Amino acid sequence: MAQAEDVPMSRQEFSVAYDGPSRADDHSIDVRNLAPALLAFGRLLREANTEFNGKKSTTKVLVVSDFEHKCFNINFELIVGFYDQIKQLLGLDQVKTAKEILEWIGLLKGPLYGVGLATGYISFLKYLDWKKGQDIIEETVESDPRGITKVTIKGNGNSVCLTPEIYSLSKNPKALRATQDAFLPLGHDGFETRRVSGDEEDTPEDFTPEEVANIAASCVKGIEESKEVNEPDVEETPAWLSVYSPVYDASATNWRFRLGLETIHADITETTIAQDALERGGALSGDTYQVVLEITTHYDSDNNPKQPTYKIKKVMRFVPARTTRQTDLFNPDGA
Repeated sequence: MAQAEDVPMSRQEFSVAYDGPSRADDHSIDVRNLAPALLAFGRLLREANTEFNGKKSTTKVLVVSDFEHKCFNINFELIVGFYDQIKQLLGLDQVKTAKEILEWIGLLKGPLYGVGLATGYISFLKYLDWKKGQDIIEETVESDPRGITKVTIKGNGNSVCLTPEIYSLSKNPKALRATQDAFLPLGHDGFETRRVSGDEEDTPEDFTPEEVANIAASCVKGIEESKEVNEPDVEETPAWLSVYSPVYDASATNWRFRLGLETIHADITETTIAQDALERGGALSGDTYQVVLEITTHYDSDNNPKQPTYKIKKVMRFVPARTTRQTDLFNPDGA
């Protein structure tokens, strides 16, 4: 695998603006509505990049400063990493750049979708809007070497054609859930529309309340129709964990921590937490770690989330409990 510094990158900035007739003089937004939407953009772009460029290509979504004050506007940057294996297997002409990914999703307008709905160049979001949550009939276009799928609405005969990547993305429950969450700020506190724009020469992509309703209906339908047990959602996030109770087995692979108000068991095997505690002579309830925490959520056959599992990927900081009383982690009896 190529080292991080050797991996070519494709970068594209884009902006998302939430707006509404009553928001002209108010540029604030409830963080409870905004936070899930920000995370959802990252999940959606990661799933799309996997569909378009394969699992060996990496993505990172950054929030860029310089907020505008005409509405609630957020500036992002999508960074896509191409590994050498992908270039060798697919060829550079087949690897999707960051801008192309945004166009294929439908967050940006581009030349890919200027040739009509029946050619296989309809974007992911435009397809969800077109579908409106209705039942469909799917068939492979045998004469097309690209693997195009023809999708027809049951009852009215209206059809579109989808590239294999977009067709697969439309069946991906994780991408559909992320799409739903990306629209969460709309419908609250006067926010009714969302506009996405890229470079100055790009035409902004507007999403009206009707389009959002159509997209949401298609997301719900797609999630309900998914019969396969999904791959788990895996997220890495910064977190503070405090020791809930000392663990007296030096070889224990899981420790019990407090994560906010929740008590969790976290895998510590990729860290030196146990070794460091041994060198300190023990651990205290209340010892605190600032960590990079991996949260894995599995789904059952009905796409309902199960209890997540946790793994500490990296320890950033250790803060000892504020007490002089020390519990010997590995020799509690003092022998």
